[in-house]
Amino acid sequence: MDGYLKPLLFERGELDPAELDALYASILDDVNTQSAFESWWPRTANQGDRYSRLSRWFALMASECNHTYTLRWYQESVSDSSAMTPLDDLAAKSAGALVTEQSADTPDWTESDRMLWYVRANAESLADGTMDVLAVEGVDATFDVTGELAPVYTFSAALWIKRSSDTDYLYKSWRAKPAADYVPYAGDVAPDGSKRAMTWHPTFSGGLDANGKLTSGAGKAAYNFASASTGLSKARLRNAYEGLWCDCDSQWLLDMWQIRHFNLENGGILEGCASYSINHTVAKAESDATRVLVSQLDGADYLVGSTVSVTTATERAGATTGVALMKRITSKADVEIDGTTYTALNLDISGTITTTTSMHVFSMPWHSGSTEALPGHKDGSLYSLTDGKTPARVAGVEAMVGACDIGLDPLYNVTGSGSSHSYAVYECKNSEKLATSITSNYTKTNIAKTGVESGWNYVREFAQTALGVLFPLTFGGDGTIRYKSGFHGAIASGVRCPWRFGVMLGTGNATGLACLYGNNVPSGSYWTGSPRLAGCGKKRGEWTGAQLAPEQEGGNVA
Repeated sequence: MDGYLKPLLFERGELDPAELDALYASILDDVNTQSAFESWWPRTANQGDRYSRLSRWFALMASECNHTYTLRWYQESVSDSSAMTPLDDLAAKSAGALVTEQSADTPDWTESDRMLWYVRANAESLADGTMDVLAVEGVDATFDVTGELAPVYTFSAALWIKRSSDTDYLYKSWRAKPAADYVPYAGDVAPDGSKRAMTWHPTFSGGLDANGKLTSGAGKAAYNFASASTGLSKARLRNAYEGLWCDCDSQWLLDMWQIRHFNLENGGILEGCASYSINHTVAKAESDATRVLVSQLDGADYLVGSTVSVTTATERAGATTGVALMKRITSKADVEIDGTTYTALNLDISGTITTTTSMHVFSMPWHSGSTEALPGHKDGSLYSLTDGKTPARVAGVEAMVGACDIGLDPLYNVTGSGSSHSYAVYECKNSEKLATSITSNYTKTNIAKTGVESGWNYVREFAQTALGVLFPLTFGGDGTIRYKSGFHGAIASGVRCPWRFGVMLGTGNATGLACLYGNNVPSGSYWTGSPRLAGCGKKRGEWTGAQLAPEQEGGNVA
């Protein structure tokens, strides 16, 4: 096309879709991604539904992106180090910024890089594995971060990945475009066997919307004291195609941490809510109140924005009844009453409550959305990166809220007795077939492990697999080396489902992006877990575009 004619047709909106996409692909420079998207989106308003347009955008971003990002780390038999070395086009970059709400909103390469850029949208699952995208943040005024319109998902590029190894090292490499020995993530393979252009994952932990449906949205109380079974039923109130958090989501999130921050796991760097276990008693009773009074000393332990339950129960496990359950602290203030100074924890409640000095004020898993206070699209945590008190955001996904995220894919068949058990891993690729037992719709993988001791086993290495499974290969860490978090082995035989990321109890609970409780049954409901919606891996097929290398086929880890 004539060099003078193309700009004229562009301004008139007369370029055909292919020409329009090629023009935008040519101007992307890993700095202008957001502004280019906001310019491109309205020009395609009459060119398909939002899902197809988002797919087009991620495809055009990939079309002229020739980056190869590689991370290298030591074999666990060689070194205890958790550090990863950036290679290829990643070598020139520094680890991505980590921020708190007080950080300046200065640009960071991870925010605009075409391989890492993300956008959030309200969407619901469809039968064919795609999504009904209702509103996109930044370009649709109807976008609803609370998840009442529809659950909030984070959409990003579906990368190609290559896993390899040599005597001393393991490697992961990522590209935006295909190349020899690169394959899609399992969760990015559509039911028809093709690779999707984009991947998506629920932005927030599970909560219930106004209609009692499981959603992903900001400002929701954690849906704890709910089992995987109950969570699935709440997800299916929306439609039959929704599912619960799966290993495809966990696998992707851990990799996104690594590619941004050059470390196997987040422990000691971005802790999340790992040690915010507070239990104090009410210091002064009140009637018709919207607050709870604790001593000044005790009041210093509670964070504004966090969640508490005010109850007569003496343990969180019994906090199913009380005058104020799962309520946010909106503010704190010291107040003097009859010559004594107390700290008032002002609560987000409707009506009033009556408190007594026999009541306990437990810290509980955070409401979703605390990371909305972070600047830009950077990773980080609300008040401090390392104090272990607040949830974390990684790659646009909020996690480690103080309770585990519960899923049903995979399921583990646990056998054995005493303090040592064997695990066999089964996966289900169709959210409509998810179950609380290992039915014929769950396929036995070749991932298994024997001799798993009950209790915490710190992970040294995970199985390098192209399957949608994140499962330990070797144990023997101590919470400070390698993956720094752990796998909790079962205390008895039976079917178990994954509980991810850990809880707020602190010492002895190996919280982190690599953390997995492998001891909980699908019918188990405790304060420590909350069912969460699944991402693109809820409906996935088999990749047939290339033969997998032996080390990519799952590798029996028995």
